[in-house]
Amino acid sequence: MHKNFNQLFPTLNTINASGTIRNQAADFRVTEINDIELSGNGEHLWLFIEKIDSNTNWVAKQLSNVCQVPQRQVGYAGLKDRHAITQQWFSIQLPKVTDCEKIQAALADEITILKHGKHNKKIKTGQLDSNQFEIVIRDIDGDKQNIENNIANVIENGVPNYFGPQRFGHDMNNIQKVTDWFAGTIKVKSRNLKSILISTARSHIFNLILAQRIQNQQWDLCLKGDILQLNNSKSWFPACDATAKEIKKRLAEFDLHLTAAMWGEDPAQTTDGAAELEKTIAESFPIYKQGFEKFKLKQDRRSMRIVPLDFHHKWLGNDLKLNFKLLPGSYATGIIREILQV
Repeated sequence: MHKNFNQLFPTLNTINASGTIRNQAADFRVTEINDIELSGNGEHLWLFIEKIDSNTNWVAKQLSNVCQVPQRQVGYAGLKDRHAITQQWFSIQLPKVTDCEKIQAALADEITILKHGKHNKKIKTGQLDSNQFEIVIRDIDGDKQNIENNIANVIENGVPNYFGPQRFGHDMNNIQKVTDWFAGTIKVKSRNLKSILISTARSHIFNLILAQRIQNQQWDLCLKGDILQLNNSKSWFPACDATAKEIKKRLAEFDLHLTAAMWGEDPAQTTDGAAELEKTIAESFPIYKQGFEKFKLKQDRRSMRIVPLDFHHKWLGNDLKLNFKLLPGSYATGIIREILQV
């Protein structure tokens, strides 16, 4: 039996207050920030859509039906929360229906086209600058000063860049599913489910490495052999001197971030003490190693820290409103759980 998410992956801050989120869709708003200039021509119709209490795949299916194209010809940058009001771009390649008024009339009431245009390229997964969040946490019970202290820590230090609970499925059940699949005791035919389960295994190891670094009080300390990542970049490189003042300064300024392994079949890029910590955790899951070798997954790195941008908050009586931006691939739940329990 696996522990729950909070037991496996502890917070950095002390949590002495609780509240509720998603009491209504309007309490959780996400807007995709995407600075792409549409060409004005081409075979792709781009639609900036607001959806309410709807998941992204369902909207893509609606668009494929209305525009009379296979769903594979509908693109989007990433999945957005279901129980929320979210705004994001979709692209439809060679739609047979191009009149946006007709498309809107045929769509469900939960879907609204806000903007549209033609472009010569499909939107790609991950093709966005950031996500803007506006979240209201209601019915707060507990120490408000603790909340204020935690918010100050989030702004000053960032938060652990855990993969969120949604990566692991209901009650963390995807961990058992991927273990059984890699062991050959169950079969998985769906290509999408295979991708989800492989991501679960890699995310599990990453989160455990990060949790161990937090437990060792080393999550923000550069160890010998660590790998560093440039802020808002896929570029990473070895830390030549873990005690260098310049590295400490750039880590404090959020110009650099420490990374942890996204495990694969080949050796991790870390060396010395950093490598030993990662290797010890990864080797405790030999069945994962078997799966990574079968699917020829290569080692990668992910920042251990995320820093919310333009963060500000406001008390609304006993409710708390949060506004912040996150870079792609980060989870708003990772910010919230460092402030209070929801």
